[in-house]
Amino acid sequence: MARITHIRKCSRPIRVESRTVMDINTNDAYFSMWVHAAGQEMGMDLRPLSIQLDREMAQHLHDYLEDFLSKGHWKENP
Repeated sequence: MARITHIRKCSRPIRVESRTVMDINTNDAYFSMWVHAAGQEMGMDLRPLSIQLDREMAQHLHDYLEDFLSKGHWKENP
């Protein structure tokens, strides 16, 4: 599991090619996310994207998510 030490915004194109499942959990120090292949909800096939955020990085992610959600011109994908 990787501990994120920096979050930055980039201009890479966004592509959606498949679906995944994410599990989350927290403790006093970290917010953790585990990503699985779709259909692997029991956590048998972890992807290398699984990460841990400390409070500082979680706040940065929160700020980016707030910006994304506040724009209001997004639509739910099927």
